[in-house]
Amino acid sequence: MSDTERKLAAPSGFARWISIVLHPFAVFIGLTMISVRVLAPQAFWSALCGVAVAVLVSWAFVAQRRRGGHWSTVDASHPSERPLLYAVLLVVLAVCWWWMRERAAPMGQGILAVAAMLVAAALLNRWIKLSLHMASLAFAGVSLFSLQPALAIVALLLLPLLAWSRLKLARHTRAETIGGALLGAAFACGLQVLAG
Repeated sequence: MSDTERKLAAPSGFARWISIVLHPFAVFIGLTMISVRVLAPQAFWSALCGVAVAVLVSWAFVAQRRRGGHWSTVDASHPSERPLLYAVLLVVLAVCWWWMRERAAPMGQGILAVAAMLVAAALLNRWIKLSLHMASLAFAGVSLFSLQPALAIVALLLLPLLAWSRLKLARHTRAETIGGALLGAAFACGLQVLAG
């Protein structure tokens, strides 16, 4: 690789790194652990096990779809790849809700809010492939305001960097990144209203 090729590839490498670090799985693991520590500390280890299994099952599904040639990327980048992703994620969330219902009851509303957000994204998928990366980070940022305001600000300040990453990698359009962020923020605001 020439120096010029390396310089051109470097932003894509950085964009990919940002996309991985702020992947919805990573964001929701972090949000879950922070939320459980604040709302139901007695259930920390149960929640950690539950979210770890949920992410492993989800990631195994994603990896199988990619390796099998069914998806063009691990991000389910084509709108036609999304319906099955949404279905699997909703089943995983239903199991998480069932697992957490008695162990960490305060987490139930958050799980239902995320499920509702995914249903909305799935319904809109016919017209726009909203960025789940952006939706997840915006959801986490707004949700954290009542739990850890400093972390909420950090999450929200990372949104432009994540949007740049998703655009640089050509996974989304500007409208899809903005729409994803608005979707996540809206459902997190709804959660805040419901949680009181």
